[in-house]
Amino acid sequence: MKLTEAQIELMRGKNFAAVATLGEDGTPQTSIVWVDTDGEHVLFNTKGGRAKGKNLRRDPRISITVFDAQDPYRYFEVEGTAELETDGAVDHMNELARKYTGKDWDDGGDRVVVKVAPQRIFNYQV
Repeated sequence: MKLTEAQIELMRGKNFAAVATLGEDGTPQTSIVWVDTDGEHVLFNTKGGRAKGKNLRRDPRISITVFDAQDPYRYFEVEGTAELETDGAVDHMNELARKYTGKDWDDGGDRVVVKVAPQRIFNYQV
């Protein structure tokens, strides 16, 4: 599936996403994250030891809902399989931090970039 220009624009803005992963017992685990895109994938960043990172290493299925901070009824959902990348993860986290806070994010590393190619997209007013 291919992201639309409106969806890409939403991710390039200062908007948030709700990420859902699956725990070891199948229980959903959700988090709000900073989100970005390379134009083809949905990208976010986490620490490898957090629930999201652990869950995705075991079961890479994921759902991400990106919503407009100014109009939360304007959103879209992506379902797919996550790839975890460590190369460039600290730099990526700093890029996200500058976008959302205006400064770098120094939290000691152990970062991973989560990269999701959309397999299904549900579009709601985007």
